[in-house]
Amino acid sequence: MKFNHHMKYPRFVIIAALLGGSLLPAQDAGDTGRQVRFLAVGDLPPFRQEIRDGVRYELEPPAGSIPPREVVLGFGDEDGDGGAVPLRLGQVSAPLAAPPGVGPLVLRRRDGGADPEPWLRLNRPETGDFLVLLCRDPREKSWESARSLVLPDGGEEAPAGSARYVNLSPQPVGIVTGGENVVLEPGKVLLRQVAAGVERPFEIMLPTGGGLRRLHAGVVVHSAGERSLILIYRADGVSPRRPLKVAVRREPAPPDVQVDPGAAR
Repeated sequence: MKFNHHMKYPRFVIIAALLGGSLLPAQDAGDTGRQVRFLAVGDLPPFRQEIRDGVRYELEPPAGSIPPREVVLGFGDEDGDGGAVPLRLGQVSAPLAAPPGVGPLVLRRRDGGADPEPWLRLNRPETGDFLVLLCRDPREKSWESARSLVLPDGGEEAPAGSARYVNLSPQPVGIVTGGENVVLEPGKVLLRQVAAGVERPFEIMLPTGGGLRRLHAGVVVHSAGERSLILIYRADGVSPRRPLKVAVRREPAPPDVQVDPGAAR
């Protein structure tokens, strides 16, 4: 994601509040030594139903309101099958094996026919596990056209105790945590450490009309061996009350790297 916004902000005020996270189990992706996972970020469309002969039937969501139900991975210019992965809004996928080195990662719809066109193309990093964050294109306002942000996902880059704040929105936001006031630009990541059992309040601030207002207040808290992902993203539901939303994901960290709790800020 490439954005160009530069703004200055006044001092923030820290307000503590509590937000629970969801626990996501780690899974095995095979024996290649490298994994890729996917997380589609956005709002679910309103539930729709109709009654036929006295029976209620759920209607399919409108076209473009959800990501493809399943995509097939390819890792080159040819139509190689790197496995299929379901995409569910707000749910991290099970990991799939990824080849070593830099190169393309191509996603095609599973239901796209015999010779489907690529739904999304991106470049995989040179080394390490990685997480692909997906969101619908804000200009098209449809999952027919998606945008992506690739994050390192291994224990070296995001070890136990880490809290990663990711700005997926199209505008800068303010983050208040641990006595810091940080402006996080679009497409950027802020990484901080929080020791196990410590409650670390945070605030997400939104610039409006020359001032600031609080968009979200929460708390990062980990058990031993866990890490968190805090996502700030554009609200893309029907008539949202606020332009941006915040989602917190909490999960077990890879076991290969552990941070000294005394070093956590």
